[in-house]
Amino acid sequence: MTEIDVDLTALLPPDLPDGREAVAEGKALARDVERSRSLFCEEKGVSSEREWRERARTEGFACTCMNIGLATWADTREALGLIHEDALSRGVRPPDRFNLIAERRMGLPKDKRAAAAQETGPVMMTEQDWWELAHTVPIQPEAADNTIGGPGSVENAIDALRAGITTIGVLSQYSWRWPYFDDDVTQTMEVLKAAGLLAAFKDDGVIFDSYLEDGYPGVFHDYANYIGWAILERYISEELIGAAYSPSWGGLTQNPVVKSAVTLALEAVNPDRVPLSYVQGDTIGNTPDFDANMAVLNTDVLFMKMVDRRYRLGTAPIAVPVTETERIPSWDEVATVQTISRRLEDYAPMVDPVVNWGRIEAMRDELVRGGRAFFEAAIAGLSSAGIDVRDPAQLLLVVKRLGSARCEELFGAGTPNPEYPRGRRPVLETDLVRSTMQERERLLAELRGRSEEEAIRGMKVLVTSTDVHEFAEFLLSSTLSAVGAEVIDFGVNRDPEDIVKAVIETDADAVVISTHNGVARSFGQRLMGELDSAGAGGVAVFMGGVLNEDVDGSEIPVDVSADLNANGISTPGTIDRLVDALGERRGGGVAA
Repeated sequence: MTEIDVDLTALLPPDLPDGREAVAEGKALARDVERSRSLFCEEKGVSSEREWRERARTEGFACTCMNIGLATWADTREALGLIHEDALSRGVRPPDRFNLIAERRMGLPKDKRAAAAQETGPVMMTEQDWWELAHTVPIQPEAADNTIGGPGSVENAIDALRAGITTIGVLSQYSWRWPYFDDDVTQTMEVLKAAGLLAAFKDDGVIFDSYLEDGYPGVFHDYANYIGWAILERYISEELIGAAYSPSWGGLTQNPVVKSAVTLALEAVNPDRVPLSYVQGDTIGNTPDFDANMAVLNTDVLFMKMVDRRYRLGTAPIAVPVTETERIPSWDEVATVQTISRRLEDYAPMVDPVVNWGRIEAMRDELVRGGRAFFEAAIAGLSSAGIDVRDPAQLLLVVKRLGSARCEELFGAGTPNPEYPRGRRPVLETDLVRSTMQERERLLAELRGRSEEEAIRGMKVLVTSTDVHEFAEFLLSSTLSAVGAEVIDFGVNRDPEDIVKAVIETDADAVVISTHNGVARSFGQRLMGELDSAGAGGVAVFMGGVLNEDVDGSEIPVDVSADLNANGISTPGTIDRLVDALGERRGGGVAA
C-alpha cells in the first residue's frame, strides 16, 4: 500500500456534515416528487430508458445518442423537432436519446441563474421548459451537463424526475467549481441529496450517470485508473447511496482499439449490468479540415457499434459532428452524423469477423486488474489515513481537494517509476496524454533556435482557463516554461476578478487565457474592465481556444476575435505565435 505523505484529515472541515444524513434527506424528498412519463417511454411502451436499453441488449438492436444544446432552450427545442423529422425523411430510425448540454448557470441554484453570466447553451428556467424537454419529440432526454454536480443539484433532480427523465447526471462534475460559488461543502451535500433522491427511484429504472472525462479521469495519465475511478464512483453511488450508477466516457480517446478495450473494462466492473448511458465520440482526433474529420467520425462510430453489438452492452454511441472542434454544431450537422451513425449499423457485422477481439479482450482484462488495484489502494489508503470510507461526503470531498494528480500518484495502478510525470509507469497511457506530450515536443522543436528563450526569459506569465479543460492549460504552461517564461499556473475555471487579483499579487507581465465554453467576448470585456479598475490596464492579455460566443441574429456562435482585439486582447491563434507575441510585447512591439 502506498504511504500517504499528506494529512488527509486536514483536507476536511471539522464541522463537515455526515453524508449519510444528506443521502437520507434526499431519499425523503422522493415522497413529494410525482414522476411523469416521457413521450419516448410512452411511444416505446416502457417505464424508463433503462428498460428500453435492456430490451435493446436482449433483442440485439442498436441505440444512438446525440449531444445538443443551442443558444436557448427555444432554439434547442426547435432543433429537436427538425432532427426528428430529418431522420424520418431519410428513412432511418431517429436517435433514441439526447444529452442536454446546458450551460453552467444550470448548476447554480435557481435564484442565482438569471443574474449569472450567460455562456453558450440553454438554461431550463421554468417547469414548462422541463416538461417540453421530455415531451417535444419521442427522443429520450438525459438531464446531463450541470444538472447534478453543482449547488443547484437538488432542484434540478426534482425538475428532471417530474418531467419524466430517468437518466440524470453528471456525478463527475461535483469536482467542478461553478462561477462565483466557492462553498464546496454545500455543493457536495447538495450532490449527495440529489443522489439520494435518485436512489429512491432506483426500482423505477432511474439511473445516476457520470461522464468520466468531466471529472478527474479526464486528466488521468493511465486508462487503468479510469476504470479504478469508475469502481470508486460505483462504490459511492451504489453501495453507500443506493442509486443505479452508469459511467459514460470516450470523448478523449482516438484509438478505436483502446476505446473498445476501455468500454469492455467498464462493463466488466458493472455487476448489475446497468447499461452505459452512452459512449462519447472522439473529440480530440478532429482538425479544422472538416472533410478529413469524416474519416475520424466513421472509424470511431463503427468500432463503438461493433463493440455494442458483439457484447450486447445496450449502450448508445454518440457520433460527433465534424465541426465541433470549431463551434457548437447546428441542428442539420447533428442530424447528418446521426444518419451516418444509423447507416454504419449495416457495416458492423461485415467488419466484426476480421477484428482481433482476443487482443482487445486481453487489454480489457489488464485494465480491469489495474482498475481494481486503484480502487483497493484508494480505499485502504484513505481509511488508514483516518477518512471514514463509509461516509460519502468525506470520500467525495477529500478526493476532490486532494486533486487529480495526487490521486493518481498515490493510488495509481502503474508500477512506481520516477521517469514518468506522475511517478508511475502507466498500465495503458491515455490518448490525450500521448497527443498532448507529442504536441508539446513538436512545439519545443519548432521553437528551438528562434531565440524565444532570450526574448521572454524571466517574463512572468499567468496562465489560466475560463472552463475545466486542464490539458489545454497544461500545454500552455509547460511550453512557456520550457522556453524561459516564469509561469504562474493559476488553474482552471477562474472568474475575471480572481485573475485580476492574482495578476496584482504576482506582479504578472502578461495573462494567457484558454477558453472553450462560449464566453470569450463577455469574459474578455469583464476582465479588461476589472484590470483597468485595479490600475493594471497595462498588463498584456492573450486569449486562445474556441473564440466564439452567441450573438443576436445567429443560430450558432460566431467568432469574436475582432471584438477581443478591439478590447485590447491579443488572439495569436497558436502557441508558437503566442510566444512570438509575448516577445514582441516585452520588446515594446505590438502583439498581434
